[in-house]
Amino acid sequence: MQIALNNVIARPNSRTKKADFVAHAAKWINAKGDEPVTEVAVRTLKTRLEMVQQYLAKAAIKYEDDDEYVHQLRVWSRRADAAIEMYRELMPEWRVAWIQKQLMRIRKATNDARDDDVFAERLAEDKTPDTDGLLKRVVEHRVEAQQEVLRIYERMTKRKGRFGRRVEKLLKRVRLRDKHRKSKPTYRAWAKGHLRPILDEFFEMAEGDLTDTERLHQFRIMGKNLRYAMELLSAAFCSQLRNKAYPPLETLQDQLGRVNDHVSPLIRIGHWIEENDDEERAKYLVEMLKSEQDQLKESCRSFAAWWSAERRDRLREVFEEVLGDSSAARKTV
Repeated sequence: MQIALNNVIARPNSRTKKADFVAHAAKWINAKGDEPVTEVAVRTLKTRLEMVQQYLAKAAIKYEDDDEYVHQLRVWSRRADAAIEMYRELMPEWRVAWIQKQLMRIRKATNDARDDDVFAERLAEDKTPDTDGLLKRVVEHRVEAQQEVLRIYERMTKRKGRFGRRVEKLLKRVRLRDKHRKSKPTYRAWAKGHLRPILDEFFEMAEGDLTDTERLHQFRIMGKNLRYAMELLSAAFCSQLRNKAYPPLETLQDQLGRVNDHVSPLIRIGHWIEENDDEERAKYLVEMLKSEQDQLKESCRSFAAWWSAERRDRLREVFEEVLGDSSAARKTV
C-alpha cells in the first residue's frame, strides 16, 4: 500500500463536504418527548453504531481518498460510547461491556494513524528543506499504522459481520429494567433525569482551578460529554437547548481545542525525536518542540483570559433558562 507525499495534505473535496453534512445531520436525535424512552434508545443506538461501522469500513479500505474518515471514525466511536452510557440501564451489562470494549479497540487502533495524519499535514504546510525527510518517514509510518486499522476492521467484520450481529442482538434486548419497569419513563422524563447530573459535574469543574494543562484536558473531556448528551437529549426540550445553549458550549470546546492543538504535537514530536537518527532533522524537531511549548503557554494564557467567571456564569444562565430549573443558577448569585 503506497501513499504519495502530495496526498498527505488535507483534501477538502466534495466527499469531505458530503461526509460533514451527513455527520452533522446524524448527530442530532429526532424524537418526541412523550415517546417511550426504549423506542428512542433503540433508534439512537442503531444510528450511532451504524455510523461507526460505516466509517470503520471507509477508514480501513478508502483512507487514501480522505484522511477525515479516520477522524470521523474516532468521533463516532465516542458518540456511540456516550449513547451506550446514556441508556446503559436498559441493556444487559455483559452485552454493553462487549460493545464498549470494541469501541475502545477502534480508538486505540486508530491513534497512530490519526496522529500521523495531523503531523504530516503540519509538516506539509511548513514547506522547508528540513521537513522533506521527516515527512517521508511520517508517511511511511502512516502506512504501518494503517495495518492496525485494517486489523480492527477485519476483527469486527469476520464471521459474516460479528460486530454487526452483536449490535443487532443488543438492540433487541433494550427494555425497561429494575426500577424503570414501574415508572415507565418517557424520553422527556429520561432526558430531564440524565442531563442534569452531567451539567452539574461540568460546572463544578468549571469553577475549579484550570491553570494546568491536565485539568484543562479533563475539562475538555467533560465538555465533550455534555455536548454528546445534548445531542442525544435535546429533542426532549424546547429548541433553545440546541439553538441557544449548544453554540456557546461549542465555542468553549473550540477554545479548549486550541490549547489541545499544542499539547498533542508535543507528544508526537517527542516520539519522532526518539526515533530520529539524523542530526539536522533532530535540530529541526527540537526547534519545533520548543515552538510548540511556547505556543502552549500562550494558548493557556489566552484561554485563562477568555474563560472568565462572568463568561462561565453567563453560560450557566443560558442552560438554566432553557432547562427551567433555578437550582444550579442560585450558585452564581
